[in-house]
Amino acid sequence: MSQTDNSLIQTPSINYNLDSQREPVFHAVYIPRDEENKSVEVNGITGFSGSLHVYVDKVAALKIINEHKKGRLKTFKTRAEAESFARNGNQQILSRSQTVPLLPLPEEKTNTFKGPKPQDLVVFRKLIESGDIEAVRKIAWENPRYLVSSADTPAILQEGCRYNALHVAAKVSKTPQMCELILNIVGDPKFVKLFYGEDESKNYLNRAQILLDLYLNTPDKFLNETPLHFAAKFGLKEVVRVLVSYPQCVKTLRNKYQQTPAEITCSRRFSEDETLKREIRNLLEDQYYVPVLRSEDNTLQPSIGEPFSPTSPPQFKLDPISPILEVKAFAGPMTKSQAMEFRRKWKTPPRIICNGPNRRENCSGEPFMHSPVAALRLQDTEKGLERVGRDLASEYKVPWKEYWPFINDFADMRCNEGLKMLEKYLENRFKESIMIAEELKRDQELLKYDKNFQGQLEDHMADPFNETDLCKQLESLNVDDDSV
Repeated sequence: MSQTDNSLIQTPSINYNLDSQREPVFHAVYIPRDEENKSVEVNGITGFSGSLHVYVDKVAALKIINEHKKGRLKTFKTRAEAESFARNGNQQILSRSQTVPLLPLPEEKTNTFKGPKPQDLVVFRKLIESGDIEAVRKIAWENPRYLVSSADTPAILQEGCRYNALHVAAKVSKTPQMCELILNIVGDPKFVKLFYGEDESKNYLNRAQILLDLYLNTPDKFLNETPLHFAAKFGLKEVVRVLVSYPQCVKTLRNKYQQTPAEITCSRRFSEDETLKREIRNLLEDQYYVPVLRSEDNTLQPSIGEPFSPTSPPQFKLDPISPILEVKAFAGPMTKSQAMEFRRKWKTPPRIICNGPNRRENCSGEPFMHSPVAALRLQDTEKGLERVGRDLASEYKVPWKEYWPFINDFADMRCNEGLKMLEKYLENRFKESIMIAEELKRDQELLKYDKNFQGQLEDHMADPFNETDLCKQLESLNVDDDSV
């Protein structure tokens, strides 16, 4: 009879002298088969390695481990589990894990764009530093990998300090156009769709917002500074204005020395220009905008809304009866005090004061509230408020944008950006008019051909059909005639 027969399995004595307050635990020792023929002695009992080694006394279990270097020790709360481990080791556990069906992972579409080489990234960085907006736009839209890495994070253009495109632009750009271009590209859902490809399950708008957040708030490796730190310490006021206009931009992030962008304003350049420092610090405060509110069908009189910030957008009362109000123009960003003053002056146009030596000439019996500004607001119901706000924005030196339906976007037609949008719109309309003219010319030629064909058909149908003549011609037909 074999030694592994259950009737001959020798189980060493187990010491049950435990503290009554503790639950007993069982220490099981599994010995591989290549050491089963060795004999061991524990607590005066000699047994074979093939015996079930289950102990309550951990010291006894450790003695078995010392005798068998390949043995394995494991503690269980029940004796049945301990005996199973001492007999089979982890085989039973492994067999259970192998029977668990594996769920197929969803297939992730690979990006079709090839990653640029390091030397290509250097060339791209040089273009950003030189301010070549058109070249940067062209390269970014041809291959999004210049701005987005394979890990869906901003592409690193300068190793070591780990600068992304916005770091480079915020550090060297004297004008905000390059920073605005980069943020507009990565925040465009069409750009994200181009990068990831067609996929109905993906929300391109959310991914664009995530990319914007990463670009605006990712610090560099050297000083742990964001692009906003760079723009503030180099005194680039217009760049700061562009960066803080995005609600994703966090203005209170600290660098390696626990300094916020406001605390290092103009520390690298223009340190003696107190006016510039004050203007940049005002931009780093919570920014507010003053809007013009209009109804969709223009049934309500346009009004000037309360100042709002990107973190707390205007809330309109949802009344199912009243028309829906929309923001059609806004001035800002500016500080809260500036926004309140701007709105007060916008709502209260300048009045003619009827006093002084020329009182009769100034007033002449007219109401004292009569003024060119008030007349403009009343006469031009479509753009009256916008025209007054446009002039006020120039006076306060704050940005201004208003909605233009023909381009379906907000723009200031007095600046280069707005003029470029207008030129692009006119260019597209010109191309459309040429296409329409060509199609019209082609249709006219087809119509002329159809008329000629119709005239020939009518002439043919007008020719009378004579059955007698046809029969005579058939009778005169001679099949032997070679001329036929």
